[in-house]
Amino acid sequence: MILVLSLAILATVLILTGYYFLGTNRYGGDHPGGHPALTASKGALEHGAVQLEPCRTIRVYFIKPSRYDEDGYVQYFRWGVQPNNSLTVLAALNEAYNKRYAAERNVYLETIIWDEICDGVISPATITAIKEKAQEDGVELLAGIAGVQSNQYPRGRDIALQFKAHGVTTMMGGFHVSGYPDSVKFLNDCGITTVVGEAENLWGHIVEDFLRGELQPHYSVSEGIRAKTGRDDIIVPIITDAQLPTLDDRYLTRFFNPGMTTLDTSRGCPFTCSYCSVKNVMGRTMRSREPEAVVTWVRDAIRNHGIRSLFLVDDDFFRSPRWEEILNGLIEVKREYPQLSFMMQVDVDASCYANVAEGETEGAKHRRSRRFVELCARAGCYQAFVGIESLSPENLNYATKYQNTDDRQHRMTVEQATARVLGKYRRVVDNWHKWGISVHAGYMLGFPFDGADCGRIAAKTLKKIGFDIVSFFIMTPLPGTEDQVHHAKEGNIFDWDFNNLDSQHVTLKHPKLDKESWMQAYRDAFTGFYSIGKALRTMFTVVGGHNLGAEARRSVLRQYLYYFFSYRQGRHPMVGGIWQIRRRDVRRAVITDDEARRYYLDGGLRFDAILRGDEDGFAGAPA
Repeated sequence: MILVLSLAILATVLILTGYYFLGTNRYGGDHPGGHPALTASKGALEHGAVQLEPCRTIRVYFIKPSRYDEDGYVQYFRWGVQPNNSLTVLAALNEAYNKRYAAERNVYLETIIWDEICDGVISPATITAIKEKAQEDGVELLAGIAGVQSNQYPRGRDIALQFKAHGVTTMMGGFHVSGYPDSVKFLNDCGITTVVGEAENLWGHIVEDFLRGELQPHYSVSEGIRAKTGRDDIIVPIITDAQLPTLDDRYLTRFFNPGMTTLDTSRGCPFTCSYCSVKNVMGRTMRSREPEAVVTWVRDAIRNHGIRSLFLVDDDFFRSPRWEEILNGLIEVKREYPQLSFMMQVDVDASCYANVAEGETEGAKHRRSRRFVELCARAGCYQAFVGIESLSPENLNYATKYQNTDDRQHRMTVEQATARVLGKYRRVVDNWHKWGISVHAGYMLGFPFDGADCGRIAAKTLKKIGFDIVSFFIMTPLPGTEDQVHHAKEGNIFDWDFNNLDSQHVTLKHPKLDKESWMQAYRDAFTGFYSIGKALRTMFTVVGGHNLGAEARRSVLRQYLYYFFSYRQGRHPMVGGIWQIRRRDVRRAVITDDEARRYYLDGGLRFDAILRGDEDGFAGAPA
């Protein structure tokens, strides 16, 4: 009884602390650590080649935009949750260029990475300061709006247009422009260069064109190997010897856990899920980095940067052609540095067949799955993220996510096929748990066969199966996906504001649900899974009675509390941070591309007209 009371009191304290710690109604200025425009350049010079004096210096800003919240403020947090891999990979490409060409060409690329979600909001005054600082230092400027996802596109577009209005050469890349040609055309028309696909084979050409003053309006990958997508073939780079991410210690301090970073060891995804844009940007052909280089990078990250934990952001590490070599290498690193731990993304088959179920005959898939789970545990894995997406085989078939269903489902009733799907999920959880590894599920709400009670049923069933953490998402028609093409053709998309493509807004017509019922199902899922009662049970799990490893237990507690509070503050946990700071002077001014062009490049909009909804609210715009 005393233990229960103590835990209840502790949970209450944590909850109250969390509401304070994750509060959103805080207003402030720049990040307490200093303005990156004025401070990051010094740290950037510590990496790569020694800068030559005198030389032509290009100060390259790689900027990861945030998004606008419900009130139009830019989402900016005191601490981020995890570093952005696109930024660190791009920084590495600059470093590689300097090592190869700086001395030969007397050119130096100075890198400043800026993650707007935790480095600070980029305001008009910020851009002015960046430009004045460059003039003072005698360097040229190049702004790269990087890694832009669709819900970040409106903010990224607004930043890009402001840089362009200040006469700064500006580019944009990421999943959105790689999957939505209309945005590419708009940006090119505005004088902003677009980069489609992975940058490894493009960046050198882009830099050379910039140095000659011949930057092209558009770049796409043309060197590499052909890879299938959901619709056709694309060219993707070979990444075997590609530059690994550059670790920036200044950047790491912007995150709640500065001892954690991200790393991609492979790219691509072999599956054909209709809602996913990965296959259409990175292809279905799996490509891996050189295992020895990966292991060397991890060892250096621990020794020289204090890294203790990794998030392997491969879309499906189990499908990497070199996973066994990489895991064996990480096992050796863990012998030297026992603190090493990591989490990863995998599909259900990674652990489902680690045991032989009744009626099955052991085969290659069982041996492969068992070997994978065992090596992951020995290498320090504490959590596996698995795309569950639905409990319904009908929904899974609709999404062409056949890997989650039974191969013999066409001979079964719906009830039998559902039972097989649930049984498969139980095996996934049980087999990871046997090795002390927690399981984080991704789950989507709003497939055609979902009803009004889909959120409540999902929360109850996923808890019963034993998933430790669940990320719930509203089904969203992401640009570049088969779902987006289908729903656009059918006229089902009623909200074309890309800012709302964040997996927590309803943007589609549904055959069974109206908008409010769909949103209620989403609320039911989050509040049902992340309840006070489960919070207390999670406390018991951490204190003492579960077969999860120590790091897995700590991670589950941290994530559970973060998800509990983040959702209740109106933010999806995967697109948020800790302690939001609202900048009063930066607020969303426009919605559409046409409005943005007129506002930032052609004379501006009258804010009073925007508030009134007056279509004639353009000031100084051409008729």
